[in-house]
Amino acid sequence: MARVKDVLDDDERKMKPLSFVLLLGATVLSGMIVYNAFAHQSGRARISGALPYGATTHMDVAVSADPNNTVVLKYDPLVEETQRELLASGIYQGMVDGVVGQRTKLAIQHYQQINGLPPTGEVSQDLVNHIKFTRKVEAAANFTGSVNPAAPPAGEVLNVKKVQVALAGLGYEIKTLDGHLNEETHAAILKFEMDKGLAMDGAVDNTLLSALNVSSN
Repeated sequence: MARVKDVLDDDERKMKPLSFVLLLGATVLSGMIVYNAFAHQSGRARISGALPYGATTHMDVAVSADPNNTVVLKYDPLVEETQRELLASGIYQGMVDGVVGQRTKLAIQHYQQINGLPPTGEVSQDLVNHIKFTRKVEAAANFTGSVNPAAPPAGEVLNVKKVQVALAGLGYEIKTLDGHLNEETHAAILKFEMDKGLAMDGAVDNTLLSALNVSSN
């Protein structure tokens, strides 16, 4: 009996290292599974930032599997206004969400290139004003009336002529000083209003005359 007991004790001592190895292997395998699952989830960029109600956007961002990576989307009303103006101009075809993305930058660069501006792709108030000015000038150039308009009052003609003379004196491109609010004069008024930060309506009114230091009749 003593001999049998010694043999069993030896077998038990041999089994303990094997059990330890199996337990260690199972622990390592479980850890790898948990790590892979966590890395898969953290590989997705987290999107943060307060967007206004109704604003939506879609952006594909290539990031590493670092859980600390965060992509911040910042809403800017000036960006939204730029997107709307470019959309109305037929240059931008993306979403109007107030967030600068690759499509917005490319549209801005395209607009800047075709209008002889440095293609920075950056949003600014000057850019918005330039787009508005260009759109208004194009709208005025494309407008054709079906009937001949009635002759304006003599006082209005005089005011327009004063505006033409004043704008020409400031360096704005006006070749004909005839008192008629033609396309050339309208474009010069819009350019002046843009430069002075006035409402760009192209009208010969008291606001324009005051800005030009011209008395009305």
